[in-house]
Amino acid sequence: MRENRICKVLGIEKPVIQGPMAWAATAPLVGAVSKAGGLGVLGVAFADYDFIRRQIRMVKVMTDRPFGFNAILAKDQNLDALTQLIREEKPPVIHLDALQDVDFEFAKKYFTIWHELGLKIIAKVFTRQDVETVSLAGADAVIVKGWEGGGINTAQSTMILVPMAVSATETPVIASGGIVDGRGMAAAFCLGAEAVEMGTRFLASEEADISSEAKQALLSAGDMDTVITGSTTATPCRQIYNNLAKRVLEAEAEYRPRDAAVLVDQMTSGSSKKAFVGGDIENEGAILAGQGVAMIDSIKPVAAIIDEMMARCEKVLAGTKIYGWEEKKQ
Repeated sequence: MRENRICKVLGIEKPVIQGPMAWAATAPLVGAVSKAGGLGVLGVAFADYDFIRRQIRMVKVMTDRPFGFNAILAKDQNLDALTQLIREEKPPVIHLDALQDVDFEFAKKYFTIWHELGLKIIAKVFTRQDVETVSLAGADAVIVKGWEGGGINTAQSTMILVPMAVSATETPVIASGGIVDGRGMAAAFCLGAEAVEMGTRFLASEEADISSEAKQALLSAGDMDTVITGSTTATPCRQIYNNLAKRVLEAEAEYRPRDAAVLVDQMTSGSSKKAFVGGDIENEGAILAGQGVAMIDSIKPVAAIIDEMMARCEKVLAGTKIYGWEEKKQ
């Protein structure tokens, strides 16, 4: 595949970004993705700074290729302390969850500081307005994530968000949400994206340091097995349906939104860690996975996942195969 702007600005070989999943996107997975030519991203927005430092240093031991770490672009986050960590540890890329209603002056202030420190900045947003805001503030790339994706969610699909974002900015766009193979990658490129972000597919990799129970749940999930919970909160999430999801949905149906939001936050606190680290995939843990989980049928090395994805994408884009045609002829 020819070099595109994402590969050039991030210094990577393949336009594949690994989603920064909390308690799953740790050094073993991140290093493997970067070594395979993509951009691994540490899912450490939840973590204390000592943990972040250790993870950054572990990745640097594994590879000298670019990688990133995740943070939240919000005024209630201590971004000055984060900036000091950046000065000391010098990670190559920062991957920001910007959520909604980004403040331009706030974003511009920190983007300018981080650029001066040598960082490349990727901002993940969910609306056209925020695409425009983070672009004008100086983001090097913008991710838009559709509701097909796992974890924090939105009200629009990847199919709508990507071309809308491409029309709104000259900054290169990365597509996220429901992409697990080369067909999804090719579709994203046809919509105008220049790279894809995947989280769920990398959970089902050999290098993902998560519980065996969580990996088995990913392989067992069908096309109707994910739901969006937390719709009453500021951060609705897509997850695999289980007893925890059932209780959350019941609470949101029973209580007033404000009361439900408080209860849901209490019920789901630490739920990703309970699933990915502790192996509780039924009662207290939450496996945040996208709708594409139904197309995952095996655990593979990261390098194989990326190489197979790239090869299939190339084939689709080259027009050498209409998917399913060869099989039907035989």
